[in-house]
Amino acid sequence: MDVKELEKFFDYKPFLDQDPQTILDKIIQKARKYLPEEQISGIQQAYRYALEKHYWQVRLSGEPYIVHPLRATVFLMEIKPDLETIQTCLLHDVIEDCSVSEADIEKEFGAEVASLCEWMVKVSKIKYKWEDRHLETLKKTFLAMARDLRVIFVKLADRIHNIQTLYYHPNPVKRQKIAQETMKIFVPIAKRLWLYHYQLYLENGSFKVLEEKAFNDIFSYLKKYFGEWEKYTERGIKTLETMLRKENIDNFEIKWRIKSPYRIYEKLQNRYKTTEISTVMDLLAYRIITQTVSDCYMVLGIIHKYYTPLIKKIKDYIAVPKFNGYQSIHTTVLGMFRFPIEIQIRTHAMEDVAEFGVAAHFAYMEHNTPVKVSQQQGNWIKKLQEIVNTYTSIEDREQFKKDLNIEIFERRIFLYTPQGDVIELPVWSTVLDFAFAVHSNIWLSFKNAIVNWEIKPISYAPETWDVIKINTFKNKYSANKHRLEFLHTSGAKNNLTKFLKLQQKDQLITQAIAELNKHLKQLWLPLYNATADLIAKKYTKDEIEKRFFAILDKKENYTQLIKSVYPKEIAAQKKQISPMSKDTIKDLHNFKETLAVIVDGDMLINYYFCPECKPKLWNKIIAKTGRDGIKIHAVDCRGTKTIAFDKLLEAHWFGESDNIYRLSIEFIISSKAGKLLSMLKIFAELHIPVLQVTMKNLENDLSLIALETEFSNPGKIAFLLNSLKKYDDSLKVTKKIIS
Repeated sequence: MDVKELEKFFDYKPFLDQDPQTILDKIIQKARKYLPEEQISGIQQAYRYALEKHYWQVRLSGEPYIVHPLRATVFLMEIKPDLETIQTCLLHDVIEDCSVSEADIEKEFGAEVASLCEWMVKVSKIKYKWEDRHLETLKKTFLAMARDLRVIFVKLADRIHNIQTLYYHPNPVKRQKIAQETMKIFVPIAKRLWLYHYQLYLENGSFKVLEEKAFNDIFSYLKKYFGEWEKYTERGIKTLETMLRKENIDNFEIKWRIKSPYRIYEKLQNRYKTTEISTVMDLLAYRIITQTVSDCYMVLGIIHKYYTPLIKKIKDYIAVPKFNGYQSIHTTVLGMFRFPIEIQIRTHAMEDVAEFGVAAHFAYMEHNTPVKVSQQQGNWIKKLQEIVNTYTSIEDREQFKKDLNIEIFERRIFLYTPQGDVIELPVWSTVLDFAFAVHSNIWLSFKNAIVNWEIKPISYAPETWDVIKINTFKNKYSANKHRLEFLHTSGAKNNLTKFLKLQQKDQLITQAIAELNKHLKQLWLPLYNATADLIAKKYTKDEIEKRFFAILDKKENYTQLIKSVYPKEIAAQKKQISPMSKDTIKDLHNFKETLAVIVDGDMLINYYFCPECKPKLWNKIIAKTGRDGIKIHAVDCRGTKTIAFDKLLEAHWFGESDNIYRLSIEFIISSKAGKLLSMLKIFAELHIPVLQVTMKNLENDLSLIALETEFSNPGKIAFLLNSLKKYDDSLKVTKKIIS
């Protein structure tokens, strides 16, 4: 999009006293380039139908309403849509505005067009206000996308023309709200679907409404330096053509583009932190389109032969494509003009994907060969549907927003499996998120992660293009509730929560059976057997599980359950039972001491006690993982003083609740104002309580900070300590478990 094209977009003149047929002629002219001739009549039929239904309607600009679907269709034609999509765009408002039913459309144009038109109505009919309106728009838009992407193609084209004519809306407050909605919803969707031109129209149109002064300043600068495009663009094309032909490169095409006002504004705000437009290095870019991949690399070598490249600006998206299938080589060079120039190099097939994005799957390319859409794009659409399906009421909006931020609009990272497969995740995901994305057998039995051939803790957040191998336990599930702390993606959290609920149910039933058998053994009655004994005969599986949960909820007890099956035996033994002696209680405690330790929520068999501290039943305990298995320590054991927290696990005696550990942490930081608050913010973000804080001033403008906190998950403290060190890599942290 050059300066003149953008200026033409904003210099919109209402279509008055002219025949709308002239706009239709342009649409048909474009359609004839790729659609069979017999389908052209279908476009004309849809136009006549829409013209009749909208005949008495007028837009806020004063022009006949039919102009709107026609103008929207002109934008739609950029992605070479099929006949049904063109008809839908021409008819997209007739159901909502003209008392036409879906059945009426189906009768005239078939079920496919009728369904697409009906989905357009569902996306448009949003009765909520403010933020809730945005969320409902998102929900219905994503549902439509998940069903048929062509709905969003039409919706985006429709929104482009609405943004183009937004100036004619009489209410400035509504103009702002429409522009904000466009920025929050439709720009990210166009960007994610790689509909590049649609994104430029939408974001610049909204930008002009929301930040008019900033837009005018940038646009004036572009008009001043690039308004007469021949000065740089034509000269640059001739220079590149001469250079490539001199090096015996044939069969290529050269295009150019000027960076759009909003992209410049975004870069000034986010990267350069200035309003000085000249600091942006890629205002002008050229695109060289070749026949083959080998030609791309040959062209890159030639460009670097004649001009000086900025090494950090060389990006090879051919070797490592973007998530949406985009491929190209980017390089920024000095020497062509007085300012740096970006040059993009790609093949014609890559150009189609870059121009059409997901729409390439539906568009008629040259020679009628559709471009393959990346698997990641398909997975993204499925993910949208999953998120929307879990959002059932307006009360769920906070979770819906959170999921959308994580799964859709947030920045992404791309990671390799050892086999070379690429896994896409939100930024700040952990290696545990990666394990979830690979396979359920992986995350269920997660042991540790090898990142770029180095072992990393479960909390480690990898970076783009890291190679990750997940090691697992054999014949053992390691998933537990504490691992929720280290998951970033909502899908992974949901899967783990479901697993834990099922696992917890099985575990509780197993524990209940064990406890029942203890009571039966004490009463000299047959042990419970789910298929053979009297209890199993009296109660079905569901009934006995209900009884178990009633006992666990303390609504009844094991004696009542046993008595319901063995009433005579219980009555006979009551006469013989005498109160237990202290020695008997001690014996039971000793029995429990040797067998009943709960580690990280699981009743494990394979653990052993520290030979130094030899923890007793009344000691508070903690577990440590190591090469030799799981070792149980008393909290005050000397062996726990030097152990890293990522190797510790919560542990407690059977029958007790989870242990809460108290910890003291000391570190030295600069006395600079706000430093302590920034450190404490890390505690708040991780939901770790701070019970007590003391501060002592030292020399050289330093302070000694001592604080106390409490926790039940040692891994969370390991994550905290890593976060503190990442905040300040020179920080030396001293920690000690108090109790």
